[in-house]
Amino acid sequence: MSIKKISEMTGLSTATVSHVLSGKRRVSESNREKVLLAARQIGYRPNLAARMLRTQKSNTIALVIPTGETNRNANFFYMDILLGITKKLDETDFSVLIANYRAQAESERSLRGLQVLQKQWVDGIILVPSSRNPGQLDTIREMGVPFVLVDRRVDGTDYSCVDSDNEGGAFEAVSLLARNGKTRIGLIGGGMRVSSCAARYNGYLRALKELGFDYTDEYVSLTNVLSIENGCAHAAELLKKGVDGIFVADNVLSMGAVLELNRQGVRIPDEVGIVAFDDFSWMDMTMPPLTTVKQQAYQMGYVAAEMMLRKLNGMDINEKVMLDTGIVLRKSHGNLS
Repeated sequence: MSIKKISEMTGLSTATVSHVLSGKRRVSESNREKVLLAARQIGYRPNLAARMLRTQKSNTIALVIPTGETNRNANFFYMDILLGITKKLDETDFSVLIANYRAQAESERSLRGLQVLQKQWVDGIILVPSSRNPGQLDTIREMGVPFVLVDRRVDGTDYSCVDSDNEGGAFEAVSLLARNGKTRIGLIGGGMRVSSCAARYNGYLRALKELGFDYTDEYVSLTNVLSIENGCAHAAELLKKGVDGIFVADNVLSMGAVLELNRQGVRIPDEVGIVAFDDFSWMDMTMPPLTTVKQQAYQMGYVAAEMMLRKLNGMDINEKVMLDTGIVLRKSHGNLS
C-alpha cells in the first residue's frame, strides 16, 4: 500500500501520511514536505475510487449537452460554454465531465439513459435542457443532485439558470435588416420546444410589430433539426417566397443558409440581406462576411460554474441570470448600422 510505504520512508505514522495526502487535517510543514517528497519519489497517485467511496464525493461536475447525428455536429457554441466552466473550476479542486444526449429524443426520455446520471458519479450537473418540458428533469430531481440550467430555460420552474437575452438579440437583428431597407424579412429558426428558439421567434415577431411590418406566415421557416442541410433547404424555400432579408436564428442553420444563397448566385446583401445568431471566427470567411448576434457563451459557462459551486457550498438558492447579446457588424446585412 502506498501510504504504508511512504510511512516507512518518512518514519511518520500512516495517519499523518493520510492527513497530508487528503489535506483534511493540519500537519507541520516539515512533515508535509517529507510526505510529499516521498510520494513523488514512488510516483504515488491517489486511489480516486476509494476516495469516492469514503467521502461519497467525486469532485466532478457534469456538463450535459445535446448532440445531433453522426458527422453532423457542427455546433461550437457548447465548447465555448465548456471553456468558461473549465476556467472557473480550475480555481477549485473540481473537474468537469462531459455527457451528451440525443437532441432529437422525446424530451421526457432524453436524459433517462445517461449513464453518468444513473450511476451518480457526479456531485453536480450543469444541464442544457432538451426542451421547455419540466418532465425531463425528473431523473435529476430523484437523484437529489444539485443542478444548474444553462442556455435554455424550462417552463413553469424556478431553477437556477443562466442564458442569453435571445428575444432582445433577435429584435435587434431584424431591426438592423429593416434599417438597411429590407421589408420582406424571413426567419429560419428552431422549433418552439426549446426556450431559446421560442424567445428568438418572439423577438422576430416583436420587431415586425414595432416596425409596422405585416406578419407573413410563409416567411417563417422553423425546424427541430438544426443541421446545415436544413439551413440550405429552408433558405431555398424563403427565396422562392421573395424575401429580401433573412434572420437565421441558429448558427448551424446559418451555415446552410449562406451556402444556399451563394449556390444560387444571390448577391448578399444587395438582393438579400442576412443576419445570423451566434458569432464564430468562420463567419469572417463567408462571402460576404456574416453579420451576427453574439452571445457571451464563455461567460455563460463561467457563471453557471459559479452558481454550481455556491450550491455545493451549501447555498440552497435559485439564481437566474440573463446575459446581454450584441450585434457584430460585418457586411451581410447592408451598409447601415
